[in-house]
Amino acid sequence: MPAWAEINNRGNRKQEEGDLDGAIADFTKAIKLAPGEHAPRYNRGNARSLADDVDGAIADYTDAIKIAPNFAPAWQRRGLSKQRHGDLEGAIVDLEEAIHLAPAEPSAYGERAALRALRADFTGAVEDCVRALALAPLDWHHRPNTQNLLDMIRKAEEKQRTETMAAKKAGTKARKAAKVEEAPRTARLVVEEVLGASGFTFALAEDEAGYIDYLAAVGQGIVEAFAVRLSEELERVVVYVIFEPKAKKELRTELAEFVTRANFGMGDGNFEMDFDDGSVRFKIALDYTEEPLSPLLLRNMIFDAMDTTEVYADALARVIAGKAKAKTAVRAAEKAAMESGSL
Repeated sequence: MPAWAEINNRGNRKQEEGDLDGAIADFTKAIKLAPGEHAPRYNRGNARSLADDVDGAIADYTDAIKIAPNFAPAWQRRGLSKQRHGDLEGAIVDLEEAIHLAPAEPSAYGERAALRALRADFTGAVEDCVRALALAPLDWHHRPNTQNLLDMIRKAEEKQRTETMAAKKAGTKARKAAKVEEAPRTARLVVEEVLGASGFTFALAEDEAGYIDYLAAVGQGIVEAFAVRLSEELERVVVYVIFEPKAKKELRTELAEFVTRANFGMGDGNFEMDFDDGSVRFKIALDYTEEPLSPLLLRNMIFDAMDTTEVYADALARVIAGKAKAKTAVRAAEKAAMESGSL
């Protein structure tokens, strides 16, 4: 085996163990030894992405594509990195090229489905979900996320059709009435206004205790969805970020350590874990007693939760998958966030 390949493989092992700095150093050595090989550049892009160096990851994926333009994974990974930069158009272009090069790979369809949903292209998102589920094996890791996204979109579309018909009927009645009273600006209306303006598709449910739950599909990495739980009677709102998959039983102690270490010193919100089923979520709560809930307050809660979970999401994914230890993963995530100024 060539020297560069041995060093490249060593970098892969270090990455699996959570030693991202060591992995990046090995991939860099391999690149110097074999500047015409795309593999170490692609692998360094993956390591940089896990370390939240999105710009560096995009640069490596771009170099890998220049060397091997038919290497679909590099297009797919670059698309996901562009998405993290907020470049949804560029992300979709890259994912489309990945699909063109590897039309039987289900993950690119699933990732494009999530992007299309964010851009309110629900028809395209449904088509991609259906295609991904048809291509993927039954034990495909992303099958639950993709199925959940498909179910969420279909429920939301049905809800939208129902609300549109109801609105038309209400509009007809209003035009016939001599005077229409303006509806009060309740906390419920504020939540629905913010979610609607953000372009999220959400499902709504109410329970007997008076809580209203809004669930919006996200489908980015291990972030499956986020939820807003509202009690107008208690004047309290909670935002949850929900992760998928759940941790296996033998990994839950390690995951509990991750949650504890990540929570220590955290200013806003906290991670929480269900030890019985291995599920993890992040939450931020607000008691708005005697102070009307405003769109700005709710938007700040949602963005704060998303920003915080972005710092830890990749590290959390590695611990859930059993590829990293809690202490190493948390330190690497917080170090990268400090260096980038996001923590």
